[in-house]
Amino acid sequence: MSEETDEYTDQIGWTTSGAETVLSDLKDIEEVVKKEPETLTHHCSMCGSRMQIPRPKRERYRVICAHPECGHEDRIGF
Repeated sequence: MSEETDEYTDQIGWTTSGAETVLSDLKDIEEVVKKEPETLTHHCSMCGSRMQIPRPKRERYRVICAHPECGHEDRIGF
């Protein structure tokens, strides 16, 4: 083979236009991950049962135990 007819070239690695697109998508994902959970787990101080409650909007709140035999009211922040 002569060098004039051999036009094959190796291209290994990332292309710059594709890599920029992938990296710009990652910035959006990091912002979503930093979001706090919408619920939290509360343990009743009387019977110890665990409950999933919505995240309170205030500093002081009450949680009434959902266990049918307990019904204890926990006051947080009072």
